[in-house]
Amino acid sequence: MRRVIGYYICEQIKIPQFLKRDGTMVSVSECFGGIHPRLDTCFFQNSYVSEKDRDAYKKRWNLDAEKAEILIKETGTLFDRTLSADGRFVSLSDARHFYDSFFSKNCILVSVSAEEKYFEFLKDEMRGNSCLELTGCADEHDLLGYDILGWDTGSFHTFLCNSLQEMLPGAVFNSYGLLANSYDEVSVFAERIQGYGEPVEWIPCRVGKCSSV
Repeated sequence: MRRVIGYYICEQIKIPQFLKRDGTMVSVSECFGGIHPRLDTCFFQNSYVSEKDRDAYKKRWNLDAEKAEILIKETGTLFDRTLSADGRFVSLSDARHFYDSFFSKNCILVSVSAEEKYFEFLKDEMRGNSCLELTGCADEHDLLGYDILGWDTGSFHTFLCNSLQEMLPGAVFNSYGLLANSYDEVSVFAERIQGYGEPVEWIPCRVGKCSSV
């Protein structure tokens, strides 16, 4: 059984040139900038985010003044309770509400889960910078693909952040930019890249499909 670590609303973004592939992808890594809501733009008051950027974000997601205010209020209610700073929800109902209310256009709601031993490891890792309690329910959503993830100071890295796929000639990617290999093969990949790229423990993770896109 694979236990759910959390849920993410992921935009289907264009694959960056450095990955040397065409098409679109979804990723739960902040490094690719496709996770919503973007708390730095629509919730946190950061000096490095300009009003122009905030306005552009609202316009892009059709957030008029009233809807933007609702998003801010609802984010404030959930933040550090069931919503973490990297956009991870621990409650599927909360994630679905945000997806349906604000981000259903060009986004997909996904689950991230891991085997018991990896789930417990990540739970301990996350405890250092998050007070969210993981439910750890079984991931029974349709398989979207696999990823190799590592937790680092409040958010995930994916093995793609450092182009570690170049070490994995047997890696096959699907239309979502996720690994289409078997779970056993992905587990072998994770072992092969340990110690490379970001200073994290690379973990084979299942990505499930929670929305109809």
